[in-house]
Amino acid sequence: MKVEEKVLGKITPSAEEQRRIGKAVAELTERVGGIIEERSLPITPILVGSIAKGTHLTNPDIDLFLMFPPTVPKEEIGRIDKGIGREILDKPEERYAEHAYISGHWQGFKTDLVPCYKVSSGKGRISAVDRTPFHTEYVIEHLGEGQRDQVRLLKQFAKGIGVYGAEAKTQGFSGYLCEILILKFGSFGELLSHAKRWKAPVDLWIEVAASKKFDEEFVFVDPVDPSRNVASPVSPLNLRLFSDACKAYEKEPDERFFFPKAQALLSDAGLKEALGKSLCTVLIELPALGVVDDVLWPQLRKTGVSVRDILEREGFSPSKLSLAADGDMSIIIVDCGTAELPESYIHTGPPANSPEVENFLAKWKGRGNSEPVVKKGKWQVEVGRKERSPVEVLEKQFGEVRLGKGFRKSGRTAIVSGAGLMEKSYRKALTAHLEKRMPWER
Repeated sequence: MKVEEKVLGKITPSAEEQRRIGKAVAELTERVGGIIEERSLPITPILVGSIAKGTHLTNPDIDLFLMFPPTVPKEEIGRIDKGIGREILDKPEERYAEHAYISGHWQGFKTDLVPCYKVSSGKGRISAVDRTPFHTEYVIEHLGEGQRDQVRLLKQFAKGIGVYGAEAKTQGFSGYLCEILILKFGSFGELLSHAKRWKAPVDLWIEVAASKKFDEEFVFVDPVDPSRNVASPVSPLNLRLFSDACKAYEKEPDERFFFPKAQALLSDAGLKEALGKSLCTVLIELPALGVVDDVLWPQLRKTGVSVRDILEREGFSPSKLSLAADGDMSIIIVDCGTAELPESYIHTGPPANSPEVENFLAKWKGRGNSEPVVKKGKWQVEVGRKERSPVEVLEKQFGEVRLGKGFRKSGRTAIVSGAGLMEKSYRKALTAHLEKRMPWER
C-alpha cells in the first residue's frame, strides 16, 4: 500500500491543477456554446472522457463532444466541428475516428473537439464515438468515490508496462476498459489477484452476458452494449504481458511498474553482442508516411505480418516480429531461426498417374539438379536455389509482400542484416527489439 500511496501522490491532480482543469473546461464549454448560439447550430456540447468521470491523471486531455441530431449528414458534422476547432484551439490538427474531428490545445491542455450523433441508447449499429457519452454516464453512475483512485492506479500501471491505449499502435487497454475492470473487481489489488491467473480465453462481464460470440482471446462485454467487446483492441501479447506484470507486482511491489526507467540505447559493442545471440536478424526500412498513427500502424502491421509469412513459407523459421516508426522512417524487424537455406530443395510435382505429369516433365527434365523421379507416388525433382539468405529472398520477392496502401505508393525500401544493422538510425528500434528485460526490470 505504501507503493500505491506514493504513486497516487504523483499521478493525482493537485487542488491547484484541478482548479486549472475546471476553469479550462468551463471556459472551453462557454466559448463553444457561444459559437453554437451565435450561429444557431443544432449542437449540444458534452464533456466526456476521464475528466468527466473523475478518473483523470495529471496533465489530462480534455474531450469535448459536439452532439448533433442524426439528420445532419456525417460530412456536415465534420465540417462544422473542424471549423469551430480551428477557430478556438491552438495548434489545431485534423484527425479521423468515426468522424473527422479537430485535436489541438486549450489553455495548455491537449484537447479533442469531436462530433457525434445524439442517439437514444448506446446499443445497436452506432459508432464508437456515438456510444462514448453512454460510457461516460455509466461510469459516473456506478463508480464509487474511492474507486476513482483505483482506476488511476490501474491506468498508470498499464502505462508503466506499456499496454495503455486502445489505439492501433499500442493495441492495449483503453481508459474505459480500465474503469470497468475496477467496477468488476472492486479495486486495483483484487484485479491483480485475478489477472495474474488469466489464461486465454478470458471472458468477463458485469451486468449482462454477451449477446453474440466473440473471437478475441480477451473479452469484456460492454455493459452499455452487450454486442460489443470493450477488450477487442488488446492484443494476445499485451494480455499475457499484463498478466505476467500482475504476477510480478504481487510478488514484489515496486514503483518501477508504474514508472519504469527509460530504455538506454545499446552501444556498438552491446548491439553486436545481442545480435550475436540471434541466428539472423533482418530489418526492412520503409518510408515515413507522414500520417497519424491510427492510419500508419495498421498499414505497418499488415506489411510486417506479410514479410514474416514469406520468410515462414521459404523456411527461415521467423520468430519475433517488431515494428517501429518515428519521424524519419518506418521499420520492420524479424528474427529468423535459419540464417541460410540449403543449396537445393525438393520440389514435389503431381501424382504419378496425373494428367499433369507431361507438363511437369517438360518443365523440369534436364533443368533441375537431378532428373525427375517418382517417390511415394508423386513426381519430384531437386531444384537449386539462387536466393538463400532472408535478405536475398525478400529482395527477390518483395513484390509479393502485402504492403499497406501508403507503402505501395512510396516504393522506397532497404533490407539489411549483419553489418548493415549497425547503422545509427536503426539503433532505437533494434534496442527495443533485442531487449529481453520487462519494463519493470530495467
